[in-house]
Amino acid sequence: MSPKWKRTLSLIPLSICILGQGQPNAIVYGAPADAGGQASPSAGKWMTGEYHAHTYQSNDAQESLEHVLDSAFDQHGFDWLALADHLRMSNRDDNGNDIPGGPVPFSKGLAQVQAPKIKQLQESGKYKDKIIFSGFEWDMPKYEHVGVGIVTDNPGSPEALKAVSQFEYLFTDRDESLFDPTDVAAWKAQDKRAYTTRDDALTALRWLREKYPETSYAILNHPSRKGVYTIADIRDFNSAAPNIVFGFEGMIGGQMEPDRGGFNLTTPANRSYGGTDYMVAKLGGVWDSLLGEGRRFWNFSNSDFHFKISSNRLYSSGYWPGEYSKNYTWVNGSDMKAVVAGMRSGKSFSVYGDLINALDFAIAGDGRKEEMGGELQVNEGDNLQLTIRFKTPKQNNNGDPVQVDHVDLISGDVTGLAQPGTPEYNKGTNDSTKVLKRFTSADWTTDAEGYHVISYNLGTASKNQYFRLRGTNLGLNVEGETSNGEPLIDPKTDIADNETRFAEIEKRNYRDLWFYSNPIFVSVYSDQQAVDDTKQSLSLGDLSQVAANLQLPTTGKHGATISWTSSDPQRMTDDGKIVSRPLQDTVLTLTATIKRGNAVASQAFAVNLKGTSLELHGTWKTADGQPYSSGAWTNQSVTGSVYASVYGSVYGADSAVGLELSTDNGQNYKSYQSNSNIEISQEGVHSRLFRATDIFGNKALLPLTVNIDLTPPVITLKGDPTVNLTVGAAYVEQGASAADNFGVDGDVVITGAVDTHTTGTYTVHYNARDLAGNRAAEVRRTVVVAKATDSSDSSGDSGSSGSGGGSSSSSGNSGSTTTQPASGDKPNRPVSLELAVNAKQATKGSIKDAVTVEVPAGALPSNGTIRANILSTKETPSAGNLRAVSPAIEFTSTTGHTFNQPIALTFHYNASQLLPGHQAAVYYYHEQQKRWIYIGGTNRADGTVTVNVNHFTKFAVFDYQPAAFLDLAGHWAAPYTDRLVGMNVIQGFEDRMFRPETLVTRGQFAKMMAEALGLQASADASGFADDPQIPDWAKPGIAAAVKAGLIHGYEENGRMWFKADQTITRAEMSVMIANALNSGGGFNSGNEAKAFRDAASIPAWAEAAVNASVSAEIVSGYEDQTFRAGQTATRAEAATMIYKLLEALKL
Repeated sequence: MSPKWKRTLSLIPLSICILGQGQPNAIVYGAPADAGGQASPSAGKWMTGEYHAHTYQSNDAQESLEHVLDSAFDQHGFDWLALADHLRMSNRDDNGNDIPGGPVPFSKGLAQVQAPKIKQLQESGKYKDKIIFSGFEWDMPKYEHVGVGIVTDNPGSPEALKAVSQFEYLFTDRDESLFDPTDVAAWKAQDKRAYTTRDDALTALRWLREKYPETSYAILNHPSRKGVYTIADIRDFNSAAPNIVFGFEGMIGGQMEPDRGGFNLTTPANRSYGGTDYMVAKLGGVWDSLLGEGRRFWNFSNSDFHFKISSNRLYSSGYWPGEYSKNYTWVNGSDMKAVVAGMRSGKSFSVYGDLINALDFAIAGDGRKEEMGGELQVNEGDNLQLTIRFKTPKQNNNGDPVQVDHVDLISGDVTGLAQPGTPEYNKGTNDSTKVLKRFTSADWTTDAEGYHVISYNLGTASKNQYFRLRGTNLGLNVEGETSNGEPLIDPKTDIADNETRFAEIEKRNYRDLWFYSNPIFVSVYSDQQAVDDTKQSLSLGDLSQVAANLQLPTTGKHGATISWTSSDPQRMTDDGKIVSRPLQDTVLTLTATIKRGNAVASQAFAVNLKGTSLELHGTWKTADGQPYSSGAWTNQSVTGSVYASVYGSVYGADSAVGLELSTDNGQNYKSYQSNSNIEISQEGVHSRLFRATDIFGNKALLPLTVNIDLTPPVITLKGDPTVNLTVGAAYVEQGASAADNFGVDGDVVITGAVDTHTTGTYTVHYNARDLAGNRAAEVRRTVVVAKATDSSDSSGDSGSSGSGGGSSSSSGNSGSTTTQPASGDKPNRPVSLELAVNAKQATKGSIKDAVTVEVPAGALPSNGTIRANILSTKETPSAGNLRAVSPAIEFTSTTGHTFNQPIALTFHYNASQLLPGHQAAVYYYHEQQKRWIYIGGTNRADGTVTVNVNHFTKFAVFDYQPAAFLDLAGHWAAPYTDRLVGMNVIQGFEDRMFRPETLVTRGQFAKMMAEALGLQASADASGFADDPQIPDWAKPGIAAAVKAGLIHGYEENGRMWFKADQTITRAEMSVMIANALNSGGGFNSGNEAKAFRDAASIPAWAEAAVNASVSAEIVSGYEDQTFRAGQTATRAEAATMIYKLLEALKL
């Protein structure tokens, strides 16, 4: 045995010994832990791993599952490993023993042997905090091997294992009898088998895209080994499933083969160069042609481990996982889903022989920075600054010191996607690719952390490009290895003596080391592009009937400026302000001149200036800021102003309209400045008359009457202030009168109770207010009920007659209350309220210590009466597990149960009944759904809680435990999420986070809608073709939403699909919302549909729904007047829209 082999083998017992002493990690050379210290703006960490290693389950492999995992994690420091045994018939278990009843399909061996063994090993304490995943290597029809992983949301779960079995059934030639008949029946109903042709290969990739768009991968292994892939094939694969086929194994495995990677064909394009596939190693080759299209297509390295040296020591194959090659990937998370997301992001680099173990590669410009896999968007002319930081270990796994000789910065132009059927689509080169700069040790410095640092100014941005790195330990011209820095074809190591050959292969590999980074894209926004895009998107909306000033934008896309010119400045200024409007419609032209740099374009807009007669408008408010209507009574000062809007929004002394004001009903006028404030504060009736005269002699009048009453009314009792009664005598209310200088609003309101069957002293209260809201000083009458004596007059001295009474009520019909004392007790608080409401005035009433009702002016459609009744326990609907802290109160109105605007209800409650840490919350009772529904409310320091309601029903206050989410404090969506959380429509997470920016799927949104609307959960199947893929937690809600007509799904190939795991778009949400509005009674907001600049991009199937949802003010557009129908929605946005839907439906 050679000294080299003795040295390598001696490392294994040393590592085992150290692990046995309880140390956390084995000693490994080129430890990847350094990479974890690299600075990065995003959360996460660097992880090492690979996705292409075999065990005994592959019939051509010679190592057990446990040995492979030990090597990857214990000997070579991997953080994750995805196995890739062949998707073929398997004869052996994880230890190389024959499988009973074998051979079996791979998926069956995976489920019965490999997956349970991995679980057993990890549960025993091995591979702590390591990520292990079972992928597979698929023989793609007509092509080569592809590394496939179906990760799913729960890797290793029965559902995930079943997905692998389904893939093997559909896309290999396994006999149908090898699979579970029940599964086969279900799979046949969904898809057809496809395992023969090139189109079948594409069908399989699309299947992964549709079923597992974020949780699967299909990466081409050793792509040039057999010469079966064309550049057009790779483009087709990536186009068919860009999120699935996002890279290839450019740094190949099988490095212990005599021909590195087993690349033994004679054609140069099918050989390896520096141990790397020709597609990657060739400057300006296949990889560069893909990057030149802007494709996010990445390079990875693997071991392709089957065995290192065969058990009979005749053959060599590949290194152990992590021994020679490593992928470094930035991972946000701790599971295989996160690893795949990291690989898909392109933030990764690959290394041979631990040449480096850390790499930062970034480009900055225009105040932004991007790293590997990212796209830096800059403006033409912005300066670009490149930074490279890398580390090298003291020695590698072979025990050799390592040193980077030079690092190549490679660039290429990005010209856009090649189109199928064109010569460019079949072209596998990029003529623009070049080594832009070659850095040596003379170009880098070493910082305090041991990083070698390179800074390089790329100059000004002028075109779309990509930049990638390549580094090696070799000089520029090493015989048999490099020529002018480019790697040469790897010669075959063909030595007859096996041990000598093995040793020479190792020497060959470790003296020829490389690393490759994935690229950074730089997208340059040119002056002409900015001008063209601004012109394309520029819109002023509907200009057919312009009657107000236009808001003309002055800034365009990416720094473009917009200036305007009016063809008729006497009618409209260059900045869109109306100077004078004609009597007849008149068309003028506004021309926009768009500029950035030397690029210029213009766009003309025809404006139809609407003709109209002269008009005056006034705005008036009371001292407390509330709107004031002419002729109304108030007890506050009134302030306001007037302007002539027909010619423009504001006019001064030099305007085309003259304004005047008369205080004597038009007898005399004096000049009035437009929009100047007038305050009226004296008591009395004040008349003002405004007059406008235009340059043509046309006149307009605007009268104003302000009624101010500052004096409260005075109440006078009828009868004695004190009344004495004997028990059993009747109490007859004699009433009271009220006098006011301008008039009393309704009758005197009488409250209080007299129980003539119970001795005691009772107080009757008399209140009144005038038309302006001034309240009279309360007057009281005392009623004394005493036991009868022999000498007493049985009727008392009240002048009453008849039998005794048990209650008293108002002498009029406004604001009366009724008290019903409990039998044998002292009188308690009133139990009812009757409130007369003038629709044009604000009104307030209350039941003492129970509820206060505040009705704003205009809330009711007409004059009417609001009634409130405190319900007894028997009358109160069951609340289940809710704890009531107030009695239930039922509200009705003679004008109907809904309002034009919200009415405020303030409830009293028993705070002592609240549990610690809980608070009071108002619920209402839904008569049809037979349940109490959370509203919430504002808790006040005086022990009350206030809610604004849009309909009347039964209300009560309950004990409620609020959910305090750390990430919603101060968030704009907090007011909306609060109600939905209280209704249990949406929940937070165990870490007390709501995660408002997390995207929402179609399944999640449908479930929220169903629960918010109180739809009855259905056990029926949804009827969609993908019903088996709908998560169990979502199925009842989706089925209920289907039954209610809220969702319909997508039609594909004659079948309806729901796609529950697909993130929902704004257009899709609008359809569900509009369907809910229609099911709620044909909702019609009365608002006109808003015109969006991107209306053409709204799908035809969603147009009506978008109009309805926007008109109902549930969904809104963006500040740039776009709707963005295809944009996905977050949890915060979904909660907000559902909240507004409930408001629109008065729920």
